Amino acid sequence: MRAGPLSLFVAGLLVTSTGWSALARVVDGRDEATLLPPPGAVVLDYENHGYSLRRNGDGTVSVRVDLAPLASRAPFASRSADVSDPVGRLAAALTAGAGEQYDAVSRVLAWVSDNIEYDLDREVDQSAESVLERRSAYCTGIARLTVALLASVGIEAREVPGYVVVGTRWGPPPGFHRWVEVRYPDRGWVFSDPVATHHFVPATYLRLADDRLEGAPGTGSLVDRDDRGREIDLWTWNGTGREGLRVRANDAGRRAAALVVRLRPEVDATAILEGEGSRRVLDVAGGSATFLGLEPGRYELRVEHAGRRAAWKRLTFRDRILAEIEVPVGTVPPEESESR
Repeated sequence: MRAGPLSLFVAGLLVTSTGWSALARVVDGRDEATLLPPPGAVVLDYENHGYSLRRNGDGTVSVRVDLAPLASRAPFASRSADVSDPVGRLAAALTAGAGEQYDAVSRVLAWVSDNIEYDLDREVDQSAESVLERRSAYCTGIARLTVALLASVGIEAREVPGYVVVGTRWGPPPGFHRWVEVRYPDRGWVFSDPVATHHFVPATYLRLADDRLEGAPGTGSLVDRDDRGREIDLWTWNGTGREGLRVRANDAGRRAAALVVRLRPEVDATAILEGEGSRRVLDVAGGSATFLGLEPGRYELRVEHAGRRAAWKRLTFRDRILAEIEVPVGTVPPEESESR
């Protein structure tokens, strides 16, 4: 996504964007989970581009999420904004110059993620116009504004009622939730959660066929999960950036190099990567960690375990690639390896 500086006056506030600063984590792989829906929830089999839900005979459901690039080439033709409508005016400004629908949708999702605070007060108006003016909403208002922004520039989208079985520190808490679904002419419908995950939702998101419950609200639970999603790159846009935001890419192109460090045996340790004017430190949990946003050049990797240096390697990145390295943790003499 690329665009020049952007200035607009919306809901009484001047918004000026000048540089590309915000970062999100690009993910790929797959995520599978077996979930027990909350009592009274209406769940039906469902499938879209990247998400599949199937009911099992024992009352559980199986959800599979494919994080491969969307690979959409659907073009985007911008519409003239209704100057009397602040929602349409904002959407037109955000999407100006976008050549493909994925780019236009990404800009809208990024703006909502950056500018709308998550607020659990359900007593206030959750209409798109009120959310935009207030700059806060709970999930229904956030989804409603996102759909309205997209619809105002001709992109078909709808709200999705659901339930989040497992929350994360950067996403919504467990419980009933609402996200969005966007239609691509060449790919069909695609889920997004504006506050946490763009162009996908994790396998712990359970789509509900109806937001009405057949009985008193209860809680759902996670039966099993095989999460093989991984962070592979950084994605930038013109904004501040919400912590922990994850993005499904549209293509396999890379913006920077990345290094996956796998320790053998799989122990918790600290990995330090120095080179090209930077020093990065990662906690290696469960024997694996990924350094993102690397420029081509020479680096030194140190692994510290149990209070001592357990490994040291020299590496050279000659291009913006995703490299993986297996590091034996122990008494290892300095070793040079080269990644091309």
